[in-house]
Amino acid sequence: MPELGRLEWARMNLDQVRRQLLDAAAWGKWLTPEQLEHAARKIAEGMRIYAEETAGRVAGQGDPAGAEPTATER
Repeated sequence: MPELGRLEWARMNLDQVRRQLLDAAAWGKWLTPEQLEHAARKIAEGMRIYAEETAGRVAGQGDPAGAEPTATER
């Protein structure tokens, strides 16, 4: 399996948290404080990575250093 890049890793973690929260909401499942803290750490780390990876982007300057396009650039 190929190694994930930083943005792919962040996206994967954010998606895992999203699915966990949707599952809890859909089926009335309770999340323990530990599960919520773990999810919060994943969200914070994903946001930090996105901020670092997209900090150099300026509107209209394309795709610097091979970074993935933003939703508006797709």
